[in-house]
Amino acid sequence: MTNYELAKQIYRDLSPIAPKLSAALNRALVDIGEGSVLYGLEKGMHKDDVVTFHETEIINLAGTDQAGIIAKITEVLFQLEGHTSWKVIVDKRPGPNKKNIELFYTLIRSKDA
Repeated sequence: MTNYELAKQIYRDLSPIAPKLSAALNRALVDIGEGSVLYGLEKGMHKDDVVTFHETEIINLAGTDQAGIIAKITEVLFQLEGHTSWKVIVDKRPGPNKKNIELFYTLIRSKDA
């Protein structure tokens, strides 16, 4: 599966429940990618460079199951990590009210990961 196919599938699966994570994964897969083997490129563009960035999202739980949302995110991230060198760390906190959760994502592309 190519990065473009994976990004399309992730968008289809995640955008209804976690649109910012979906957009961040699209950026990781399509804009940044896996890196190039060419030398002399700017920092982060070589395949051996470690690349990391963060995203935060508040998800409204009204009428949905928190466990179902986390399970879907985990399922998509498992597929991502099986096909690419990208890894995602998800931190969960209570949101501003009882009907929200706040998720903090750290996306990492590392040769050693």
